[in-house]
Amino acid sequence: MLDTPEIRAQTETSPTAKRFPKLSFGLFPPILYPISLRDWEVHATPADLVEIGRLADELGYAFIACGDHGALAVDELRVYGRARFYDPVATLGFLAATTDRIGLVTLVYQAHLRSPLIAAKELATVDHLSGGRLIAGFGVGSRRHEADAAGVDFDQRGAIVDDHIKAIEALWRDEVATYHGKFVRFDDVLCEPRPSQLPRPPIWIGGNRLVGLRRALRLGDGWAPFGAPLETITDVVAKARSTPEWESKSDDFRIVAPLAPLGGRAPRGEPAPSFEAPSDAAAERVANLVTRWTAIGATDFIIDLPAPSLTAFTEALAWFAEIAAPAAGLAPLPRRVL
Repeated sequence: MLDTPEIRAQTETSPTAKRFPKLSFGLFPPILYPISLRDWEVHATPADLVEIGRLADELGYAFIACGDHGALAVDELRVYGRARFYDPVATLGFLAATTDRIGLVTLVYQAHLRSPLIAAKELATVDHLSGGRLIAGFGVGSRRHEADAAGVDFDQRGAIVDDHIKAIEALWRDEVATYHGKFVRFDDVLCEPRPSQLPRPPIWIGGNRLVGLRRALRLGDGWAPFGAPLETITDVVAKARSTPEWESKSDDFRIVAPLAPLGGRAPRGEPAPSFEAPSDAAAERVANLVTRWTAIGATDFIIDLPAPSLTAFTEALAWFAEIAAPAAGLAPLPRRVL
């Protein structure tokens, strides 16, 4: 069981900390995003997604995440294999109605592609209807064609996202909101329903580069560099430690690390990777990886479990929560007290 002075000293005061403890683990379901390229994912039904969400909820996964792409360019089909990306707001709203306690994460919501007024309304509604389970994950995206199609200046997307996040926060925080930014301006507006989590839900920022971590330190409660290798994140965190943002960060800032204990995601444009069945050796490897990740500051983990079938996936989901996670010192989400 991991128990370092640094971890013990961290306080639980951020919006995320109110939702779940540190060293938690969450889930990125493969059927929502074409990353594992398994045949069963293509034919997965809403009922399959409900089964996954309910099982993750029962097993103590702290959150379930959904990504965000409006559309693919035709030539990207060779990379992804298919163009089906579930919408995060609709998907998490659907899952909110079929689960009880699990957090609902947009990882990541491309804020520059939407009006901040609409984004604030959609995300606040999910938080309101779910009883305060939203974690708002924002990012800038990396595909110029999406920004072009939405009429957004791709080269200014970082500045636009910064401005939109601040505007969204004002709409959540203030009953009557006013905001004057570079790209967004409004006076004396009401945006209801407001989130259940006031003054705002937790905010995580995606992105695997230093600019993403610095944005997270300025504007959010956590950084989620999903899909990046340990070596890359080690380098980014080392560079961030010399920045003003790092010096001013809160003690309970979260770093949400990716973990693929049974085989990684498919490299873009390549066949699906081999699947390793759950085992004691795999659980031991998880414990070693968690130790390495926490040494550079990781506080939570998002689990990627590519599997050859829905049955194999649900078995792996249970194996991780019941065997691998406890061996690595990861904490399940406590059951709600009714």
